[in-house]
Amino acid sequence: MPRNPSTGVYSKPAGTTPSVGQVIDPAPWNALTTDLGNEITNSLPRDGSAPMIAPLKAAGGTVSAPGVGFASNPQTGLYLKGGGLLGLAQNGVDVEFDQDLVYAAKSGDYTALASDDNAIHRFTAAATLTLTAAATLGANWHIKVIADGGDVTVDANSSETIDGAATLIIPNGYSALIICDGTAFYTDKIISLFQAITFGQCRLSLSGGNLLLSRFNGYFLTINGKHYSIPSAGVTLAPSGLTPATLYYIYACMNSGTMTLEASATASAVDSTTGIRIKNGDVTRTLVGMARPVTGPAWSDTLAQRFVRSWYNEPTLVMFNNFTANRTTTNTSLTELNTEIRNEFLLWTGEYVEATGAGSSINGTSNGGTKSSIAFDGAPPEPSGFVAIMASSDATAFSTQAVKSGLSEGYHYLTLVCAVQGSGTGIWYGDFDGRRTSIKSRISR
Repeated sequence: MPRNPSTGVYSKPAGTTPSVGQVIDPAPWNALTTDLGNEITNSLPRDGSAPMIAPLKAAGGTVSAPGVGFASNPQTGLYLKGGGLLGLAQNGVDVEFDQDLVYAAKSGDYTALASDDNAIHRFTAAATLTLTAAATLGANWHIKVIADGGDVTVDANSSETIDGAATLIIPNGYSALIICDGTAFYTDKIISLFQAITFGQCRLSLSGGNLLLSRFNGYFLTINGKHYSIPSAGVTLAPSGLTPATLYYIYACMNSGTMTLEASATASAVDSTTGIRIKNGDVTRTLVGMARPVTGPAWSDTLAQRFVRSWYNEPTLVMFNNFTANRTTTNTSLTELNTEIRNEFLLWTGEYVEATGAGSSINGTSNGGTKSSIAFDGAPPEPSGFVAIMASSDATAFSTQAVKSGLSEGYHYLTLVCAVQGSGTGIWYGDFDGRRTSIKSRISR
């Protein structure tokens, strides 16, 4: 066939170039007309009446002169890039194509490569995603990261940044689209909006012999401006090495990627950036509670000793204590009968305490009397005391109440203070005949 299939050049068959007076040999001329008919049939009609039946081969072209372009705009079309890559030019400017979207599950640390462009990586455990240098990844490189099993820390290369910071935390249950501009990394700002919120979805309590920071109405805690997932099993702190009868503030911090509790005598302060309470002078420690160990050392949280307090999500606390035996006094001025009835507690600034003392008492002297009241921290009694005058054989029920606000943050106690009226010996019944003397109180914010 005269048309070269590789170059498309048509060559006339031999014997088809006549001269004047020559007798034409019909064989080559019949072959020529047949061949011309075949080649016309194999040509692509401009009106689109027939399609190609084999691949259409175009010139490689350039971004300014695409191999496949348009008569009205020859700078827009398709061209061949280096490395056999297809390029799309619009008005002489290259338009990037996304690679096929690729999903991959990751169970540990990973370094993002150029080949991960337009990928979705789902991390099924806490991990670190390290980003290759932005210049290597190139402008428009992007990846979506899903944290589905633990927090994912995204670490930008060297001094490069992601949303202006060296690292980004994607909390468990959240995702982020990370985009490279060739020099730095940015996100779709969903996490940035999330980071603008502060979280304290937790509660500090006593579990067994240890303090336990557990999830409450969620599982995030803000530490140093970032949100971390509280482990499903919580975070514990033993009293080992601590001094009994000492007030400790309990802080949460991150230690090599693990949430940890710390007991410190350093009081808290408000972080001017996030507005949450932190260890004074240390933004890496977030306040979660306070506690006061007893002899042992050991943590204590009972009806009589509320020595474990949560900063976040603590319910109203109730206290109760009573005399286990009869207690007496001959004092005519109010004095604490016995320390065993004390309600001891830790108080946050701004909280108030409501207390009620009740029971029964007797003065063996005819027309003698008893006085009962509530006092805080050994200070003068509260004004709502109770006075009873009785015969020598009468036991009289009593009730006294108090509401106290303005106490300082830290350790306090309230107790029953009693006295006799006139003379005689006053008896306040303990656990006897169902008439025990007790104090009930409540702490509220």
